[in-house]
Amino acid sequence: MAASTSHVPATRPPRVAGARPRRPAGRFTRERLVALGFIAPAVVLFAVFVVYPIVFNVQSSLLDWDGVSTGTPVGLDNYRDLFADPTFHTTLRNSAFWIVLTIVPQAALGFALAWLLNTRLRGRTVYRTLFFLPAVLSPVVVGIVWQRLLDPFNGVLAQLGRATGIDLLTRSYLSDPSTAIFAVIVVNVWMWTGFSMLFYLAGLQLVDHSVVEAARIDGATGWQLIRRIVLPLLKPTHLALLLLGIIGSLKTFELVWVLTEGGPNHASELMPTYLFKQAFQLQSFGYGATIAVVLLVVAVGSSLAMLRTFGSGFITGDRS
Repeated sequence: MAASTSHVPATRPPRVAGARPRRPAGRFTRERLVALGFIAPAVVLFAVFVVYPIVFNVQSSLLDWDGVSTGTPVGLDNYRDLFADPTFHTTLRNSAFWIVLTIVPQAALGFALAWLLNTRLRGRTVYRTLFFLPAVLSPVVVGIVWQRLLDPFNGVLAQLGRATGIDLLTRSYLSDPSTAIFAVIVVNVWMWTGFSMLFYLAGLQLVDHSVVEAARIDGATGWQLIRRIVLPLLKPTHLALLLLGIIGSLKTFELVWVLTEGGPNHASELMPTYLFKQAFQLQSFGYGATIAVVLLVVAVGSSLAMLRTFGSGFITGDRS
């Protein structure tokens, strides 16, 4: 008699709690290909319009090149010449003036306007539009308008000064080396204060009004309320405007070019205007590329230094 054998059914191994089920290899590959398909256009555009120009600029900065003929390799000679160039030293000083004297007044005036227009002021929507309007205008248009206003012969301010006997209004601010950079800075502040105002208006909407009301109940006056409560809570807005202000200041070109072309005698010269003159007027593309590389390093370096100093609160929304 044959011995009978019992059939034991196969059992699945017990599933570990929390373990994710394994996906089929084909499905995982398809999902990855779909994801790469969506990402690829952005990567290609970034490589073509950002990475390639940077690499091309760095390569060009190592050449003595007029933009047409074959460039001659010169190593780091362009960089040595640039850092020994007194005009470049002037552009660095002017750029530092520009950053400080535009960001601080724009932020202060922008916050003051935002604080005023955040109240129940009648017609505040109209005022908001009027104050923000210069920021949406072309810098070329703004430059032409202010060039006419500041004309020492036929300008509106000059005629008003002669009519009222105020000689201060008849000065040639744009052609005076001692005042040219400051005159352009004033125009830039007028243009971009509304942009800062809009940022602060958005930031004020996020301020916890219960904290403000509690401070008022405790006896905080208007200035104490602003200095000790509101301004600290707007730290992310301050940092965002600071970062945008630094980057915007280092790439300012159109307004300065229309008003003064960097003159007189380089008194209002900034790095972008000096770059344009070297590359496109003097046909020294290698030297211009060197200025562009230094400008990029300054912009990225200052932004990273700011982030390292103040933290990333404006990205994470941390108001501490």
